[in-house]
Amino acid sequence: MIYPSVTQVISPWVDFSMIPAGTLQAAADRGTAIHDHCAKIAMGVFVIVPPEHQGYVTSFQRWFDAMVQEVILAEERLTDITFGYHGQIDILAKMKTGEIDLVDLKSPLAKSKSWAAQLSGYKRLVDFSEYPSPDRVGSLRLSPDGKTPRMDWYENGIQDFNAFLSCLNCYRYFHS
Repeated sequence: MIYPSVTQVISPWVDFSMIPAGTLQAAADRGTAIHDHCAKIAMGVFVIVPPEHQGYVTSFQRWFDAMVQEVILAEERLTDITFGYHGQIDILAKMKTGEIDLVDLKSPLAKSKSWAAQLSGYKRLVDFSEYPSPDRVGSLRLSPDGKTPRMDWYENGIQDFNAFLSCLNCYRYFHS
């Protein structure tokens, strides 16, 4: 059986209809490249960053150097066979505070309501894997100007996961 990704599951409730297709594709390509650069940095791999991504990557590096003690995983795909979905975890790390944080990297400036449901799906993937369960879950909005990024924490775990499961059930209903 082919399982949907977390992104596929929540996509019907994320409205990009007001954004021109070319602009949307450019943003998606930028996000993919930024994730790749940041994952390499998190894994200790040397990376050459093109000028158009430099601000976002500098923003990530500032946060990473100040907050992360040890990377547990970066850009790893996990699957939940019980609920039947998969997702790619951006970063699971032990922080300098001693906490384990699950962090999803974001390049949009504005926060999206869908991120809470998305992150709750990712949290479940980690909770039922061989990795340690996160103490906190958040999205890290990277600054295009290289400034300190903004962290948004999600603390409505059960409510957010119920929203994610509702999306998953609707996805299955309309795609079966």
